Amino acid sequence: MSTLSSSRRHRRVRYVAASMLLGLTLGGAGIPALADDINEDVADASDDLARADAKVEAAIQRLNAAQQQLPGARQELAAAQSELTQAQQRKAAADVKVAEAIAKVTRAKQQIAETEQQIAFLEQRIGQMAREVYQAGGVNSEMEVLLDSDDPGDFASRLETLRSIAQGNNNTLTDLDSAKAQLNVRLASLKLLEDEAEKAQAEAQKEVDAAAAAKAKADAAKAKIDELVAGRVSALRDAKERKQSVRKQYEQLKAEQDRIAAIARAAAAKAVSGTGGVPANIGPSGLAWPVTGAPVVQNVGPRIHPVYGYRSCHTGTDISAGQGAPIQAAADGVVVSIQNGGPYGLHTLIQHGSGVSSMYAHQSATSVSVGDKVKRGQVIGSVGSTGWVTGPHLHFEVHVNGTPYNPMGWFGGTKAPVRC
Repeated sequence: MSTLSSSRRHRRVRYVAASMLLGLTLGGAGIPALADDINEDVADASDDLARADAKVEAAIQRLNAAQQQLPGARQELAAAQSELTQAQQRKAAADVKVAEAIAKVTRAKQQIAETEQQIAFLEQRIGQMAREVYQAGGVNSEMEVLLDSDDPGDFASRLETLRSIAQGNNNTLTDLDSAKAQLNVRLASLKLLEDEAEKAQAEAQKEVDAAAAAKAKADAAKAKIDELVAGRVSALRDAKERKQSVRKQYEQLKAEQDRIAAIARAAAAKAVSGTGGVPANIGPSGLAWPVTGAPVVQNVGPRIHPVYGYRSCHTGTDISAGQGAPIQAAADGVVVSIQNGGPYGLHTLIQHGSGVSSMYAHQSATSVSVGDKVKRGQVIGSVGSTGWVTGPHLHFEVHVNGTPYNPMGWFGGTKAPVRC
């Protein structure tokens, strides 16, 4: 869509079309005014081009500002990644300590199990010793042994047995007490080791979580900067594309300006020589309908463009017809131009004399050539959808001395210039 304002678009659509018709009339009376309008459009386009340049420059500055924020974001990200790496290393070291602590816990549990087995064994041994004492006669003192002995040798033997059992019992009890004390110490140590392992694991995980959060924050900050830069790059690209579009419009208008100047010079030369080559053969109502039986879908006047959405001036009559329908010359005349491109697509201009010209736009094909003399009702082309259109139809214009007139004025309506 053009960067020109609505009024300038209106003027451009109207007068570029007018230039192609008016510049080809022999009289050339409207050419100076038309050239003035084109000159104004060229100046406007030049201003638009300058504004587009400014927008590109502004987009570049915004992009540079965004890119200047990138190093800081990257440094923050690198610091966060370094912190995460260090935390992971500390976590790995802590995992080693945790593994060592778990190994100690495992060994402590094994030692506790061994001590419990030792206690069970000692308790079993004490019971066995008690049974041995009982089997030995239940002796409780040396006096009882002496009184129960048959002779001194029996007394000595039984006394030795009693003392041996008593000593073994005392040793076993001592070992049992020592084993139980050791068990209590090992159980307490086990609890401390388990607490230490859990604490080491929690601290290591806390460090990793904090570092991961810092990295996530840095990632988010960098993503925001990346998004900002991407947006600036997109804006710069759009601004450059816009500038290209405006420059293309400017160049087209400049070319049109040059073309109109050439037409003006040619028209002036013909006027001086008195040769035009076009018969004055149109009377007050001498035009024929260009597409037999086809209805009007839109007449002249202001409208919103159906393709680009801007307000413009519709300077012709749109006639509904199917793709390829034959288009007939509205009157006798000479084909002075056949062009393809721009809003009108493939279009033919016929000069009828007496300052009257007609144009047939959006054709799919033509059946005449520039310079051909045509007769009223002669097929000159086919209906199409070339140019800025949404579907096949014929855009039909009539100009009198370079001014667009309502074509319906030749078909029962009021014959008057188009007013928008």
